[in-house]
Amino acid sequence: MFISEPEPIRGGATRVTPKIQRVVAPNGGVMTYHGTNSYVVESGQARVVIDPGPVDALHARALIDAGGGVVSMILLTHDHRDHSAGVADLVRMTGAPVASARAEGASHHGFNVDHQLSDGDEIAGLTVIATPGHTPDHLCFRMDEVIFSGDHVMGWAPTSILAPEGDPGAYREGLQRLSTLRARQFLPGHGPAVRNTRRFLDFLLERMDQRERDIRDLVAERPATTEDIVTALYSNLGDSTRTVALRTIEAQLLQLERSGRIIRDGAKWRNLQ
Repeated sequence: MFISEPEPIRGGATRVTPKIQRVVAPNGGVMTYHGTNSYVVESGQARVVIDPGPVDALHARALIDAGGGVVSMILLTHDHRDHSAGVADLVRMTGAPVASARAEGASHHGFNVDHQLSDGDEIAGLTVIATPGHTPDHLCFRMDEVIFSGDHVMGWAPTSILAPEGDPGAYREGLQRLSTLRARQFLPGHGPAVRNTRRFLDFLLERMDQRERDIRDLVAERPATTEDIVTALYSNLGDSTRTVALRTIEAQLLQLERSGRIIRDGAKWRNLQ
């Protein structure tokens, strides 16, 4: 069900719709696929950049060029460095204000937040959808039937929900909420667009349910440590991917504990139901 795409162009924009251009940053990796997607959105007279990406002068210049030399507003889906570290340079080059879920005046990665966004806000022709889970401050943005989904929904891989900040329960609620909205496509923070939006959300929710069942079945057989569970569920993990897997499973275990279905007993987890 996950989808791939060829290596995208760098240093220039690809038009997604008549009002939306995609510029892919050169920061590909195991957690970022080909790199961070930055979007330049024409909204009335405004030129809005969503997620400027990492620090990279050529990428910043490509964003400005895609906007016809103008950037009116910078919006952030969340504050991870692969999405926001390039904000400071783009502000310096354009003077554009920054809007995110963080408090106004908050200083982060060398820039200050000018506008704090909350669920339901309207800004520069886009509607804000609060979708915590991947991070507590994660936002999606909706314009007509397009949703800029950041790291909440990605077509190329499942979203990482990592302890301690990741919250699988909140993430699930966000998926369920998006499923109630009419959307022709999701434009994610990494990888290709997702067009069969409702079907893909159903797939993600079922995948979460199956992983939860797998975990509960394991601890129902006998109490197990987080490391035991990762070893049982994953194979052929390198050091870096094993660390991600441990934090992913820990976040899921903590969610199951909060819901009263399992409990930590010393270093091990055991079933309650």
